[in-house]
Amino acid sequence: MINTEIFNKVVADAKEKAGSDKKWQNAIDRAAREILSGEMIVSLFADNTALITTTNGQYRVNGHCGCKAAQNNHAQCAHRAAKKLWTLYEEAACKAALPVEFRADVATTPRKQLIVEINAAWPKSWPPLYTELLARFGKSDLNQLDDDSLRGVRLAIAI
Repeated sequence: MINTEIFNKVVADAKEKAGSDKKWQNAIDRAAREILSGEMIVSLFADNTALITTTNGQYRVNGHCGCKAAQNNHAQCAHRAAKKLWTLYEEAACKAALPVEFRADVATTPRKQLIVEINAAWPKSWPPLYTELLARFGKSDLNQLDDDSLRGVRLAIAI
């Protein structure tokens, strides 16, 4: 079940970031509408791709899309927008699920301590940290991430 309050905030932030680009605004609107109605289902994968399932077919999205719009040289398709919206939604929903005091604690944790905590808390049943860092950030080491990304990883594994 989608937390519509969180999802709508993600959509509003995405539309603000898109600015006056009418094509991205339309793509975001369509993706949001179809995700909420269940017409579009987004499945995220560890290799930073997504499978977007719609009533018109399935599309593998990895920064590019193979849909008709993309084939006609339109980078602003609803499938790419859906991948980004869902990625941001999952991050926001996970963060919101954590107790406020833990989020505040992570916000003030020094960088070196975050790296130690992430290495110590990384579940053995998950893919190796190295693999996940490459897939999600294009980096192979925690030291290569900025502080906000480190905090995001720490919050994500706390759940």
